[in-house]
Amino acid sequence: MTRRKPSLQFGPTTTPQGFTSHSTSSFNDLRPARIVRELIQNSLDAAVEAREPTAIVRFRVTAVRRHHVPDIDRYETAFRAAVRDQKRLNGDLSDAAQQVVDTIDHALQDLSESACWCLSVLDNGIGLDAKRMNALLGDGASLKPAEAAGSYGVGHFASIPASDLRYILYGGVVTSGRRVASGCAVLASRIRPRHSYPYAAQGYLVDGFKGGEDGTYDFIDESSIPGLVAASLEEITTQWGHGSAVVIPAFNYFGDEGERLLWDIVSKVAAYNFGAAIHHGRLVVEVDEDDGLPDRDRVGVQRLDSEALSAVLESESERDRSFRKGSFFEGLRPSGQHAHAAYRTLETGDRHRVPTCAGAVDVRLLQPAPTGNTRVDLYRNGMWITDDVFRLKRADFPNRPPFHAVLLLDASANNEFHRLVRKAEGPMHDELAFKRLARREKETLKNALRDTADWIKTEVPEVSTEDYSPDDFLAVETGGHQPGGRTKRFAMWGAPVVVQRPGSGRTPIDLPGSPDAPEPLPPPRPPSPRPPRPGPLPSRTATRSLPFRSTVVPDGDSRHLIALECTEAAAEVLLSLRVDENADATCDRIWPDEDVPLKSFRIDNGAAVARLTDDGKSIRLSGLSAGSVHQLAIEHTPPEGLARAVRVPVFRVVLHRPLPPETTNVDEG
Repeated sequence: MTRRKPSLQFGPTTTPQGFTSHSTSSFNDLRPARIVRELIQNSLDAAVEAREPTAIVRFRVTAVRRHHVPDIDRYETAFRAAVRDQKRLNGDLSDAAQQVVDTIDHALQDLSESACWCLSVLDNGIGLDAKRMNALLGDGASLKPAEAAGSYGVGHFASIPASDLRYILYGGVVTSGRRVASGCAVLASRIRPRHSYPYAAQGYLVDGFKGGEDGTYDFIDESSIPGLVAASLEEITTQWGHGSAVVIPAFNYFGDEGERLLWDIVSKVAAYNFGAAIHHGRLVVEVDEDDGLPDRDRVGVQRLDSEALSAVLESESERDRSFRKGSFFEGLRPSGQHAHAAYRTLETGDRHRVPTCAGAVDVRLLQPAPTGNTRVDLYRNGMWITDDVFRLKRADFPNRPPFHAVLLLDASANNEFHRLVRKAEGPMHDELAFKRLARREKETLKNALRDTADWIKTEVPEVSTEDYSPDDFLAVETGGHQPGGRTKRFAMWGAPVVVQRPGSGRTPIDLPGSPDAPEPLPPPRPPSPRPPRPGPLPSRTATRSLPFRSTVVPDGDSRHLIALECTEAAAEVLLSLRVDENADATCDRIWPDEDVPLKSFRIDNGAAVARLTDDGKSIRLSGLSAGSVHQLAIEHTPPEGLARAVRVPVFRVVLHRPLPPETTNVDEG
């Protein structure tokens, strides 16, 4: 029987779709970091399944011309017909659909006139056979085994945004040497001539369609694999014996139009998200950029391995928050500072194997924390998952010196802990959602995390502020009443930082005991029963090194509780509430450094005199005695837009020492 030449075939459908169909809309807006992460993660999964000690993922950019793209003529015919029929059925295209059409049209023009970029991603994983190819091309289908890194496959959709043609090719070589190839294009439905049903929006590069137990498609075998895919499969066979290839014609540099080198994109995403796998030698990422197009110098092959990882993360170590919304690397987590801190913990932290009710977990523990804040990161198979873990957040370890812990779950352990974390992950593998688990599984995973937290508490013993009070740290604890009469304990750790009120033009107050320190504060004056209302606020400076300790905790949307401990007597001090410059606990959002308008307050200690200042932004406290502790409940008006920008904003207390007004000549009347 003579086999037909592979072609791009669009089958019949009963559910017509447009250029912005629901099945692809969730992936059309994927940021570059997400796409690269998914490509590397799929390759790492495949290497784990193949029992390869080191996964190798190779990104290569070359230039291709029109005749290199399989069945491009049929593709263009289907595209033109889809545009025509969509306009005829729906009138003018929506703005989003028109943007897709313009992008595809421009890519076809480039192919006709010269050439376009093509990205190939090769790996040494388990490879592809007919069953795996069916799962890959299915909408959300996944055949990933228990040891793989995710339970929800996103199939071919994850790579679609990287191609201006929305056309992706696939190929694989299994351990027996058998090869298979296919492809998928995502366009829009068009009407079948002389039939009452439309063509589907998705077309598949296959030999034909078939039914039965072995799958839906008659995939391309090695006798007729297109040259663009065949070259990659030959390279895989020669170097590794098995693996897979994803080939993306009309590669758009993830929307960057080639302004960045591919290495700048891939190395950053890989180092941030797969630092543990790379550090342990289980993953090597290679980038090869060719000089196939004009004005593009050949860069050659660059490797991100355990030796190169340190340099990449060191260059990013000052990035203390994630990339802002709308930036090229939006969605890239963790931040560079946190990724570098995790690397340092992996490299120098104490190693432990911690038993839990669901199996053991490897833990790296570093004290003190490199960033100065308590943090727990969860990795699985060397891939960063989240730092938002049940029972393993900073607030769960009150009154303990800051530490950094890295939890490493590995497929080789083959335990319940690993399986449940894998099952609780979402499509992007960057969160834990217990709702994905059955009730018994949920309790098992929570108990395993509790066991881990309890073990950490034994390794990082609780200390009081008197037991642990280095010069450069502030530690204060307070409490808040909870429903049912319970009291919840809060703690704050942080480095005292001298700050100055913007625009004051004053020099910050020196640390007590320094050579240039001002004279000690005078002893407190006994408060009068009805003190006069304070006048206009004089110039002032602000410092977190004043002789006070304070902490602030939320008590509702616009109410905060503040505990203030006076280590020395003070005649007068001004207390303000300020949105922290890192406006949320993840340091992902920034906010202008400004005082929060105060509506009212209540103080529980009558020994101090407290009045709201005229500008409504500070509380003037007088007559503070040494060793006294004051608790305040403050009602405030959050800055406009803060609630929309930050789900749980972070506030801090700023203490001001009023400066006397400029003296005047009393003789002038």
